[in-house]
Amino acid sequence: MTLLPPTFSFSQSSLQAFEDCPRRFWLAYVEQLPWPAIEASPIQEHEAVLRLGERFHRLVQRVEIGIVPEEVSVGLELPLAGWFDAYLAHRPNDLPDAAREIERVLSIPFQRAGDAPAESPFRLAAKYDLIAAEQHGRAVIVDWKTAKRRGDPSTLRQRWQSIVYPYVLVEASAGLPWGPVRPEQVEMRYWFTAAPGQPVTFRYDAAQHAANHARLQRLLGEILGGSSAADFPKVADTPTHRRRFCAFCIYRSRCNRGAAAGDLNDLDDAEDFFAIDLEKALEFTLDDVEELAF
Repeated sequence: MTLLPPTFSFSQSSLQAFEDCPRRFWLAYVEQLPWPAIEASPIQEHEAVLRLGERFHRLVQRVEIGIVPEEVSVGLELPLAGWFDAYLAHRPNDLPDAAREIERVLSIPFQRAGDAPAESPFRLAAKYDLIAAEQHGRAVIVDWKTAKRRGDPSTLRQRWQSIVYPYVLVEASAGLPWGPVRPEQVEMRYWFTAAPGQPVTFRYDAAQHAANHARLQRLLGEILGGSSAADFPKVADTPTHRRRFCAFCIYRSRCNRGAAAGDLNDLDDAEDFFAIDLEKALEFTLDDVEELAF
């Protein structure tokens, strides 16, 4: 019997939480434990960074659905005005234009090999900033990043977002009006306000898709195989782990990994923070998820 609620949908964020620190996954998604620690300091700057990122995404969404830029850019202040100008000047000009999906949530069945659906009724979901696609052809995933610096490609390639997003798109594409697509037709791009002319691009293929399937199955087996907190151990207590993971985790004092929040300047990307809104702890509700028939 699984410890997770039956409405739980896995996502890149919950899988990343487990890989970074299994105990973090346990506290956030199994116990659904509120722990109101400050994620990063100074707190006012941290909150401002998050708000600016949300505002930038809303601006881009409005332009991508066809609203003229002049209507959405009135009164913008720095740095938002500069980010928006960079988007207008450097939006990729080679994106397919037959179909455009903005803020689209897709999900697929997600269970261990050999499990009956009733034994593992979970789904794997992804929420895309932009999918630009051709009819039964090329599909490009674009993720807008407002990080202070351009992400390191080798680090980005290993993060669960780079695995989950193309995997879910391929698996879900048969149910999309412009699908299906093969792995070789999928491309993922990270676009940075800090380096608008230098997006990080990953091409996908069948070999990666098979490897990602195996990796997802292994991780799901580890998660669903756990029956108590002891099966979800804390990440090893090293200076590197404290700096990378614990300092920006809302559970750090509970785990005796320090009381002070990490310095905002030590992280490149606000997505490396770990804070969970328990009202959204189930990741995606059935109303949020695009149910696809398989």
